[in-house]
Amino acid sequence: MSPRHEPPILPPDAVHADPRGSITALPPFEAVGTVVIESEPGAVRGNHYHHDESHLMYVVSGRMIYIEDDPELGICVAEVGPGQSVVSPKGVPHTTVFPEHTVFVTLSDVDRTGRKYEDEVVRVDPLEERPEVAPYLVGLGPLVTGEMQRRRQG
Repeated sequence: MSPRHEPPILPPDAVHADPRGSITALPPFEAVGTVVIESEPGAVRGNHYHHDESHLMYVVSGRMIYIEDDPELGICVAEVGPGQSVVSPKGVPHTTVFPEHTVFVTLSDVDRTGRKYEDEVVRVDPLEERPEVAPYLVGLGPLVTGEMQRRRQG
């Protein structure tokens, strides 16, 4: 069974380049906080949803496999590469898997400082273990999960 649809990949709003380099305007997203995340090959991040937060993830370098479990559409998978973005809507379980070293920026529409982030996150069973996701993970080797997921798996 394959995923029912791919989450929309958002290109930059604009890219301005000249001999000095380039300036990339990200897709419109009302942000309160911004973080830069670096992930190693095989890393898994997420397997949760947010009660009150949506966030835009913009890939600077590398690539990520974005997986979400839309309540109406089921499992959705997209490969997001450099210069592309995807939005995780509030209330939708999601995870990311990184086939290679990747740097991405996350713009959040709520304040994530202190305990605010963990207090509003709800952990879910690993989306990357769903059978319909397997074709997207072929050849990745062992996956590296976070502490919260290791605790749940026993």
